[in-house]
Amino acid sequence: MARIVIKIGGSFITRKSESDAFPSKLEDIRGRGKQFIEDGRLRSIVSEIAQVHAGHGIMLVHGAGPFGHALVKRIREGEGIRVDDVHQSMLVLNSAVMGALAEAGVPGVARCPFDFARFDGDYLTADLTSRMTRDLAKSLVPVSHGDLVPASASGSLGGYEVISGDVVARDLALAWPAARIVMVTDMDGILDRDPREGAGRTIDRLGYEECLRILKHRSPPGADVTGGIIQKIRNCRDPIFSGTPLQIISGLRPGHLASASRGEGVGTIIEAR
Repeated sequence: MARIVIKIGGSFITRKSESDAFPSKLEDIRGRGKQFIEDGRLRSIVSEIAQVHAGHGIMLVHGAGPFGHALVKRIREGEGIRVDDVHQSMLVLNSAVMGALAEAGVPGVARCPFDFARFDGDYLTADLTSRMTRDLAKSLVPVSHGDLVPASASGSLGGYEVISGDVVARDLALAWPAARIVMVTDMDGILDRDPREGAGRTIDRLGYEECLRILKHRSPPGADVTGGIIQKIRNCRDPIFSGTPLQIISGLRPGHLASASRGEGVGTIIEAR
């Protein structure tokens, strides 16, 4: 039974490109947040996760989309948004993910970095990863996400720091350890040209350094405070060089998640070479 960390991209399950329209007030996020969730995509990928769960050990992480990125961007620009509201906003998105998992029969349990991790100049996630490992031993599917964590050193948001879901996925892959990390996106993988310049060809396999060179000048759509696709690759450097490949696939391609979980060559596989 393969061990797989599945990271569901925020840009896949939310309307991240509509970040400018995302509400700033928590009561509005709770009331209108569903408008910014791609419900059809969420339910489709959760259905595939249910199938993969039947034959593999999995841990799930999901991104933030505008529920995190839009608010952090506005805080950094000086808008009067409470820092804690970013975490509360993420709970709105996480609740939707957990609800979809429950409907699909996946026994998920949410574990927020806000509650189990912290920042002291580096991310300290041992409590989070050990808790999620214990959850898995109880036949549960642990689910985490991008979030804020308390900062004992000065964080970028005062007493808090942003933690990307990619960092959580990285640390899970190292601590568990996982056989592979699969990132579910709205792209077919890494393309040989910037998507803004037109249709490109998916590159089947890439070495880590070559991948960084290709992505060097590409920027993400919508608000992104964690560095876009190139930072996702950088965040996963340690597991990649420890022998855990990173596979980037499209959640819009039915069956690709199941194929990736079996080690088949869909999307783009990034290795240490």
